[in-house]
Amino acid sequence: MAFVVDGSEWHFDGWSADEVAASIELMLERVSTAQARREAIWIGDDLQTRPVLGEFDIWSLFSPESPLKLSPELRQELAAWLGKALRYADENVWPDGMEETIIRVDCDPAIENIDVAWAHHNVRNRRAVACLSIRRSGPHQTVSGRGVATIYWINCEENHKNFWRSAIDVEGNNEETLQSIAPHAFPNLYFYPAVWRGLRSLVGGYYALSFEIRRYLSILDDYGGAAFTCPPPALSPAEFANSSDRSCPPNQLVEQRFEQLNLSMAPEKPNVYNNSRCRQAREVQIGPRTLYCEWHGKLEPHQNRLYLHPPIPECGDKIVIAIFHPHLPLPGDN
Repeated sequence: MAFVVDGSEWHFDGWSADEVAASIELMLERVSTAQARREAIWIGDDLQTRPVLGEFDIWSLFSPESPLKLSPELRQELAAWLGKALRYADENVWPDGMEETIIRVDCDPAIENIDVAWAHHNVRNRRAVACLSIRRSGPHQTVSGRGVATIYWINCEENHKNFWRSAIDVEGNNEETLQSIAPHAFPNLYFYPAVWRGLRSLVGGYYALSFEIRRYLSILDDYGGAAFTCPPPALSPAEFANSSDRSCPPNQLVEQRFEQLNLSMAPEKPNVYNNSRCRQAREVQIGPRTLYCEWHGKLEPHQNRLYLHPPIPECGDKIVIAIFHPHLPLPGDN
């Protein structure tokens, strides 16, 4: 699972210096994010030598002869990345079908594109690979002589996360795949290490609940942090975005926010905390801190729960995804 740079997009004829700089900076932003999340990025052998503007390659654009005036700082940032970039040509194992490099994207004419072919044939072989992009965005259908595959082009955080969320299906939707991909698909959530053990205990099994589990995790990742911390009276995601303050809004408002997000979320009643057996069943240890994970999402009306804790500094101000369980004990249970 990784990214490949679609070098065919690096054609800047007719672009201004500001437009070229902005496109490179956008690419570098995605590279930085991917590196911070320990996601591999490949480049093709010709990325640094192919013409990108007339006869100029990417490095010649920074020369005195270049028709564009690009900053030396941008060149330094680009060199810091490309100087250490992985080359897919160096991989020991190539996906089946890589001899087919003529690729059609959507309804465009089929052309030779080895970079996109690398992503296409990997996805055909059930290995999730996306293209880092400066033009296309989101999922597109690709076709070769070997078959069809949906490939993501990545140039923003939204389709970056959506690619990883789709990768769960590409790689095989099961507990192990979700566990390995979750930190990339849901980067704003902290997964307590033991949380995955609970998937097998869910009534009906993971696969039957996988759509709902992933729906909860996606919405919590996208909006959950703000739902827990944005001050009143904000109620909807549009209102969350207008506030940079962080506070502890009342539980009733937080519940209303999750209802707006179509999640059935609620805290436990006080008698649950007051019962030591029930309280301890909902506690997890993060370093020296014991968290009481009273907030729970109802994957089904009467069973199967996701227990979590609001964002804390010890976990990078991320929501703590703590426990999957059919239903933790309540006071009065036998």
